[in-house]
Amino acid sequence: MERSASVVTISDIAQELGVSKSTVSRVINCKGRIGAETRRRVMEKVQSCNYVPNPMAKGLVLRQTFNIGVVIPKNEEDNPFFQNCLVGISESVYKAGYDALIVVQSGGDITPLRRLVINRKVDGVILTRLEEKDESVDFLKREGIPFIAMGTPGDDEFCHVGSDQISGCYEMTKFMISRGCEKVAVLAGDSKNSVNTFRFEGFKRGLASSGISLDGCVVHWNLECQKDVFSVLPDIMKENPQCLVCMDDIICVYVLKWLKQNDYEVPADIQVISFYDSQVLENNTPPITALNVNVSNLTKKAGNLLVDMIEGKKVPSHTKVGYELRIRESFR
Repeated sequence: MERSASVVTISDIAQELGVSKSTVSRVINCKGRIGAETRRRVMEKVQSCNYVPNPMAKGLVLRQTFNIGVVIPKNEEDNPFFQNCLVGISESVYKAGYDALIVVQSGGDITPLRRLVINRKVDGVILTRLEEKDESVDFLKREGIPFIAMGTPGDDEFCHVGSDQISGCYEMTKFMISRGCEKVAVLAGDSKNSVNTFRFEGFKRGLASSGISLDGCVVHWNLECQKDVFSVLPDIMKENPQCLVCMDDIICVYVLKWLKQNDYEVPADIQVISFYDSQVLENNTPPITALNVNVSNLTKKAGNLLVDMIEGKKVPSHTKVGYELRIRESFR
């Protein structure tokens, strides 16, 4: 009786075929020169008994866990961007034989990441968000563990994958101004979030290149929840801005909700744009003008690059994915 897939080993296959264990291993891992007939016999046997490599045994030999740590910020589990990151990264590394472990961190507390790395539970790490002077980066550098940071490059000493947020937001701001919209209000999240600071830099450059002073714009930072956004909008609307510029899609959702509750029509009464796009904004009525980044492509590149780093391959320090201005009905 043939053994079940859960207990079939390389030794079993080698014994039944009358070849060495190393021959079977080389065929399975596509390494070394093996005769065509021997390769055919081994692969037929592997497939017929549904052989599955033992990751624990392989890990002991190679001193690898075949796990990737994916760090996301606490309280952002429902954010579409981070949900898409988890799905995209998981799919990408799975194809290379790795599994993704979620690491949820709060602010500057890197205890969850530290424990995972110190206990050798992961072979590499992907940081889905960077803070200014991020302690995670310093820690991973000291430990010498491969890692990728997602976001706009700001440091040549470690590997980044991201879109050019500065250029994208610059272009969106220039477009807004070209349509005669100069009196705007900006609603932004965490001021320590590097993505927010890069987006705001693009916004400022767009104003400056058009000869418009930032002093004429209302800017609100550190809006972390719906309550925060709702608290500033009454005063903002008293200033009669032409457009509300939202730094991300979550803030934009809160803005749209408040506008609807207070009988403002978009874009008839107020125009709205977002510096980050999502399906929520695309399906809104009216659809929202936004800066779109291909998150699927972003996460695929991040996963593939990290696997290459783990396997000792040379990778570029900066990898960019494209962006697109999605001009929709929320902006005239």
